[in-house]
Amino acid sequence: MLPFALALSMWPLVLGGAWTVVTDPESVWAGILGLVLIGPLAASFTGWGWSELPRTARVAADIRATDAGPALVLPVPRPSSTGSLVSIAVGVALLGAGLWQLIASLNDDWSSGAAFFFLLSLPALFAILLGLGTYKPRKVLGNVGIVLTAQHISIDYGDGPTRVAWQDISAVGARSRREGFRFGSGTNVTTLVTGDADTGYGTIDIGHKDLETDPTRVYHLFVFYVRNPGLRSELGTEHGLDRFRRGGYVPEQPPASVDRNPRS
Repeated sequence: MLPFALALSMWPLVLGGAWTVVTDPESVWAGILGLVLIGPLAASFTGWGWSELPRTARVAADIRATDAGPALVLPVPRPSSTGSLVSIAVGVALLGAGLWQLIASLNDDWSSGAAFFFLLSLPALFAILLGLGTYKPRKVLGNVGIVLTAQHISIDYGDGPTRVAWQDISAVGARSRREGFRFGSGTNVTTLVTGDADTGYGTIDIGHKDLETDPTRVYHLFVFYVRNPGLRSELGTEHGLDRFRRGGYVPEQPPASVDRNPRS
C-alpha cells in the first residue's frame, strides 16, 4: 500500500502542473517544472505498487522425455524486456527533446533552452538507468524450467542447470529475498535445503516470479515428494501430472488398522 499512497499524493501535483501549463501562460515554467520532476516519480510509484499486487498464477505442467526417463516439467516464463526498452526509449526521447530545444534557442534566449534541457535531462537519465538496470535478455530456447524425475530435480533455467537428488533434500521452506532495483521490496521464494549438520547445509531458491504455475502448489509438491519417497516413481506419469493439476498433496496415510476381535 505504501507505493500507492505515495503515488496518490503526487498525482494531484502532476495534474495541477498540467492545468497550470494549459490555463496560465505566465506560469508555464512552473507547471513544466512540476510535470518534469514529479510526473516520473508518480508514474514510478504507481508501477511499483501495481507490480506488488498479488496475482494467482495458472497451473502449468507437462510430461516430457529426458535422458533420465519421463519427467514432470514445470515451465518458467520468459522474462519480458518490454518495460525496460520502453523506459530507455522514453529517456532517449526526453534527452532528444531537450537537446532540440537547446539548439533551437541558441539564436534567441539560449539560457531558457539550457534550463529546459537540464530539467528534461534529470528524468531522462533516471528512465535510461532504470531501463538498463532492469533489462533481462531472453532465455535461450533450451531452458525449459523445473524438471522432476523419480531420482532428481533439475532447475534448468537462468544461469544454468542445477541438479539435486531427492535424497539430498533435507527440508523445504519458504522465505523472502531482496533483489536489485526493487526499492527494498522482497521476492518470495521456495527454498530447497540440502545437506545436514555434518556435511553442511546448502540452499536452492526458486523465485515465485520464475514460475508459470501457482507457487503454493509447487511448494506442496516438493514437500509431498520429500516426505513420500515411495511415490516419486509417479513423476513423469499421467497419475503424477493429474495429482499436480488437482493439488492432491495431502499426506499419505497408512491403511487404518481394524480390530477383528472387538471387546464386548
